[in-house]
Parts: sequence; structure tokens; C-alpha cells
Amino acid sequence: TSWTVAVRWVWVAAWLCMMACQVSTEKSHYVVGGWLPGTGDQITAKLKLLFEGYLNSYFKTHFNGSATFEFIPVDYDEASYANHKIKAKELDFLYTLAGRMVCVQAEFGWIPVATERVEVLGLETGAQGTVVFSLKSNTRIRNISDMKNSMVGVGYLLSSNAYHFGYKLLREHGVNIFIDVSKLVFYETDYADLLGDVVKEKIDVGMLPSSWLFENAGELLESELLVHSPRVYEYEGETFPFPTSTPLTPQYGVSASLEVPWRVKLQVARALANLTRDHPAAAAADIATFTAPGHFDGVREGLESLGLLRMPSLESWEEGDVHATCHSPFADVIDTIQCPAGHVLQDARTVAHRCVDNRLECPAGRVCFCRPCQKDLEVRVFPARVVLSLALTIFSLTLLLSFCWVFPLETFPYAAAFGRRLQRRAAPVLTRIIRPGPRRRPHR
Repeated sequence: TSWTVAVRWVWVAAWLCMMACQVSTEKSHYVVGGWLPGTGDQITAKLKLLFEGYLNSYFKTHFNGSATFEFIPVDYDEASYANHKIKAKELDFLYTLAGRMVCVQAEFGWIPVATERVEVLGLETGAQGTVVFSLKSNTRIRNISDMKNSMVGVGYLLSSNAYHFGYKLLREHGVNIFIDVSKLVFYETDYADLLGDVVKEKIDVGMLPSSWLFENAGELLESELLVHSPRVYEYEGETFPFPTSTPLTPQYGVSASLEVPWRVKLQVARALANLTRDHPAAAAADIATFTAPGHFDGVREGLESLGLLRMPSLESWEEGDVHATCHSPFADVIDTIQCPAGHVLQDARTVAHRCVDNRLECPAGRVCFCRPCQKDLEVRVFPARVVLSLALTIFSLTLLLSFCWVFPLETFPYAAAFGRRLQRRAAPVLTRIIRPGPRRRPHR
């Protein structure tokens, strides 16, 4: 009937209106933040051509220019901290290392979109591990157990491959860098300086990402450096082409906000996967291409083991706070120190002067710790709870004995038998303690 046809046309018009409204309100301009070791200008020089020029060109050619992209450097100083921009909704995508990807996923629910693949000495790989190394000429350190009382350099606080996995490896061999190492130095992404200080014998041991070390110091590794606990590892069915000291993690990658439509996420993933190593944008960023996101279980475990990632408590979950918190790269490193059982962290002033007191020079601009954890002697020798329990037990026993001695047993018929037995055994002692007789005068 004409009425039915009219109703159908009304529904069609309403549906078209809804679709038009949705398309018109959907965001079309996206901001991509990126981080690499270096200044803001250095980050922009390497990544802007990829995440702005290449993406805009690809979307214009393949997706009719349905989205445009703008690149900004982040995390190179506190004012550019990516977390602040995420909270202010000023960031839609983030390119960073695996540890930071895990953090934004845990804190804000961001989703990994792609993982990069890089070339290391002409061989392509999508993973990397940690290399723990020392000088071959340093005969005092031939294996990891020899690293007690040595000076150790860490590449970056938030890096799985420059810190977390190396820390775990040393712990597995009985070396805790907070109590067994004479000096611990954080180089905070100045990998070249760390390597140089090992070569110059300013420190004994270094921890660095395998991709960076083999690419930038391959000949030095062969001739002068000793890799500890070397092994060839596999990652998601792919063998890393060089030996590393620890298992592998994904390379840098890209994450996206939950507010970015799935269509745009998939289009960005497709664009990055179609990047070829001979493209100028790939050459500028030192990236071969991108692939599907890797798994980050080991990265997450490393962050949690060092207290850098704190999951919400049960009370927080019940109150509706389901997000974790990550250590800021601009917060004090001392807040991340995890002292083992039986040890406590010394106060900040003592920790700050410990290296100077031990005549261990800290390189300029670095953060150093010289055995910041000390044995908790009070807990180890005189546990407070044990002393308190013993005092309460003695007091209660004395009170009970006194009570039974003073009052007649017939008052407590159910405890009469026990009381008489207790009185007989304790009478000599209690007589002297509770009811001492008159003092005898000494004979003149």
C-alpha cells in the first residue's frame, strides 16, 4: 500500500541522515607522537617524513584522503611527556619502544597497531634482545658471577633490552645490582657513552639492546668485547641473526587510542606494512618495514618485576579504577629501586652521598647508586613482633599465676584440678615473688 511505501521511505531517509551525521562528525585529522633517543629536532628529522609525509601520501592515493596526519616529537623532555598529551586528548597514535607501548596500553587502554622491522648488518629482524658485555682484557670478569663488586652501566630505565632483562639475568646468577654491585650507572639512552666508558674501563659491565650494539659496534664486539651468556634465540618463529644474553622482545612499534576508529587503525597498519626499505621515509627512520604487533608478555613482566609498572589493587578495582600506573621517565630513579628481602633502602641523602663516600666518581650528568640497599639489622636480629609477643606471653603467664595464687580455687570449680596442680608446682617461686616475707635483720 501507499502507506507502507511511505513508511519505508521515511526509514531510509532516517538511516541516510544518521550515516551522514556519523561521517560528518568522524574525526579526520590525527596526531602521531614519536620518540627515539635524542632531542626533539633529531626525532622530527628521523620520523616526520614517515608518519606525516608517507601516511598522508598513502591515504591520499589509496583511501581518497579520508584522513590526514601530523607528527610531533614526544617524551624528549617533561613538557613533551606523551602521557600528558594523551590525557588532554592531543595524541592519537604513538611510536615508541616496547616498554612504553606496554605502559600506555596498561594506563590508557591503547592498542598496538604495528611493530617495526629493522636491518642489522644487512639482515632484517623484528625483535631484539639484551647484550651484557665487558672487555675481554678485563680478566677479573669472565662470567656473570664475577660481576659482584664491579661497576655496571644500564642503558635506559624503561628499556627491556637496556635494563630489565639484563637485571633479571644477573639475578638468576646470584648478582643483585642494588646490593652486590659497587657502582650502578644509569646512562638514559646515551648508548654510545656507555659503550665508550666500558672500552675506557670507567665501568666494568654494560647492558645494551642487541640491534643497536651489533649495528654500531659489530667490529668492536668481535675484537674487544666479551658477551656474557651468549645464545641464539627465536622470537615468534624467527631466529635472531646474532647471539644475545637474554630472550627477545619486539622492536619499536605503533599504538593507537581507543577513540581512533577501527577502520583508520587498520588503514594505518596496512599503510605501514606496505612500506618498503628503499622508500625515503624508511631510510630516514632506519626502518625496513612494519608487521603485525608482537606479544609483550616478557616486556610487561620485566616492568612489573622492577616496580616500573604497578597494576591496580583489589580496592581500586572495586572503586572502578582499573588502570595501572607506570613510572614516568622524568621521575626520580631512586623511586624504582627494589631492595631484596632483608634489606631496606637507605634515605635519599645517604644514597646521594654513598658513591662520594666510597670514592667512586659518578660521570657528569648521570645517575649513580652505590649499594643503596642495606641489611635491615633490626628486623634480622630483634624482630619487633617477636619481642612484643614474648613480652605479652610473660605478662599473661605471670598474671594467671598470681590470680590463681590469690583467689581460692573453689571460686573456679572447673579449673580446680588444674589450679591445685599449678599451685603446688609454682608455690615456692610465687611465695618469694608475690608475697615476700619480712626481711631478717642481720646479726650484729
